[in-house]
Parts: sequence; structure tokens; C-alpha cells
Amino acid sequence: AYLPPELIEQYQIAVIPHRIKVGSAIFEEDETLTADEVFEKQQALQTRDISKLPKLLPADTNTVLDIYQEVGRETEQIVSIHMSSELSGMWQEASRAADMMKGRYTIRVIDSLSTSYGQGLLVRMAAEAAEAGADVVEIARSVNGAVPHLYASIFAESLYYLERCTQIGPSQSLLGSLLGIKAMLMMEDGQLLPLEKVQTREDVVEKLHTFVVEFASIEGIGIVQHRYEETADSLVERLQESMPDVNIEIVPYPPSLACHLGPNVVGVIVYEGVY
Repeated sequence: AYLPPELIEQYQIAVIPHRIKVGSAIFEEDETLTADEVFEKQQALQTRDISKLPKLLPADTNTVLDIYQEVGRETEQIVSIHMSSELSGMWQEASRAADMMKGRYTIRVIDSLSTSYGQGLLVRMAAEAAEAGADVVEIARSVNGAVPHLYASIFAESLYYLERCTQIGPSQSLLGSLLGIKAMLMMEDGQLLPLEKVQTREDVVEKLHTFVVEFASIEGIGIVQHRYEETADSLVERLQESMPDVNIEIVPYPPSLACHLGPNVVGVIVYEGVY
């Protein structure tokens, strides 16, 4: 989840880190680990074996239990919001831990069907509701109601990475790489699905801009990028012209998402709001 440090501190949010496996080494996805470091560690392996790409691992059940128990020192109600279960096993581990703690705590485990900026918005929403006095049932109802209103469109250059998490086959990956084709992905029901292809960065800006402005109402936009700084800046400029009152944030590219998409990425996550 994209959560600024000051937000975590303000609401005392507990964060359960993923683990990133590169070769035989495993690293925690904390605030010090960057996507670039993951790619550098991967390049050092000097392998083209798709099974050796960085792998996203959830925290184990005992780690989740420990964090729930730590939080449980101050409350008997916990809302636990996780990266899309189609991309991560964290929701399953959290659900297992919550079942083991029935009778001691009331825990609602929520599948965000999103990640990064989208997941972070749900966490912020839950934290603000909790501070306002809402109970766990009210918070879960509100967050679950917001989940279907999160949308994402992402461009990724490395079709090689996408073979593992989308319907792109090895032959398409090789041909696309030779022709310089980038994949446009949509997140639907928590899955990353390839929809179309583009060849230039100008096309990327145009298609992402078109994707965003088709929404009738928008409460927030997050832009995720890796080595696409100028493209992201151009997209922000165009979006600000089209919708000057909407908050737009450029957010860090998390290693947990980088394991699926690889390097050289730009995308938008849109929250259209609940009315």
C-alpha cells in the first residue's frame, strides 16, 4: 500500500511487509527496499529463466499472528486490508491468522483487489473512520463499498515479466520485445489483464489520459512510474489541464508490484469515489 510515513505515524497503522525472493535470497519489502535494488539483484543472477524472476512472497501466518497480537494490546477490533489476492498470497495468510484468533479479536480481512495508491486509499479511509469512532463492521462496510470504485491502467515494457502473471505467451513476449511493443494492462477483479499494445511513449500518455478522463467523477489519481519520469510529468500536466480540481499524486513503484511488471513502467490508479 502507498502510505506516506506521516500517515502511518498519525493513525498508528501496522504494516505487514511482503517478502521478495531473488534467487535464493529473501528480502523484506520495507521502506528501505526499492524496485531498482530488486532489479539489480535479479540482473546479478545473469539468467533468462522465467522461473528465476523475483518472486513475491507473503508474510507467514506466524508473522501475521504476531502483528495482530501486537495491535490487539490496545484494541479488540482489527481491520486488515491487503494487496489483491490475485497478485499476492497475503490476504490468504491474513485470513488464516484471523480464523486462528476467533473469540479473542474481531478481525475483518479485506481484499483490496488493488495495490499501491488504491490500497493506500482504502487504508486511509479505514483509519479516518476509526478515528471518527466507527466500529469494525462499519469500517469494513465502507471499505468494501469503495473497492469496486478503484480502477487501474498500466503500461509495462518488459513482456518477459508479464508472461508469468498475464495471458501473454512466450512467443508474444519475444516478438513484442523485438518490435519495441509495450503492453497496456487493466486491473479487473484484482487481476492484471493485457488489453492492447502501443509502441511510443507519446501513445502511452494519450491512452492513459483517455482512460482517466472518461470517468464522470474522480476523487483521486495516483501515478506509478519506473524510469518514465518525463512521461509521468507529461501525463500529470495533461490531466491537470483536463481536471484542475482533482488531486494527483506520483507515488513510488513498490517492489511487490515490480515483481509482476518488471522495469520501465507507468500507470494510473483512479478512485472515482462512492456516491
